[in-house]
Amino acid sequence: MSYETAEEATKELLAVLPLLNRIVAAEVKKEAGEDTTMPQFRVLTHLAEEPMTLSVLARRRRVSLQSMGELVQVLVERGWIVRTPDPRDRRQSLLHLTEQGRAHHERAHAAAMQRLVPLLGQLSEGELASVLVALPALHRALIQNEEIENGSPKTVS
Repeated sequence: MSYETAEEATKELLAVLPLLNRIVAAEVKKEAGEDTTMPQFRVLTHLAEEPMTLSVLARRRRVSLQSMGELVQVLVERGWIVRTPDPRDRRQSLLHLTEQGRAHHERAHAAAMQRLVPLLGQLSEGELASVLVALPALHRALIQNEEIENGSPKTVS
């Protein structure tokens, strides 16, 4: 792929991402209320995959430990996250979604899907096929980059 083509794809991606983010944010707010933010939803998404420590979560979200601690505390106070001792390191806590937090995340995720599926349904068969090829490849490249930046490169297929 030529640099010009990669640059064009990057420009398109940077134009699409804010639009996509606005749609998802609006659906999250509609489902969860005005005081639920995209950063909170993203934390719930990470924890829906697996429990993790505050430091791992901060590193993944690329924010300071203090900022993540404040964000997590709000979610703990809402009853969406609970802290448990980390069996590998007693100095740390593992963050887990509560049943209420998982249900909240699932409702907000379903609302975003319900809004986005019809939009993608407007694409032609060929356009949709192209998206289905491009997005997993982009996802793979981004994951590999993240692993390299975090010092743990892995082979992603």
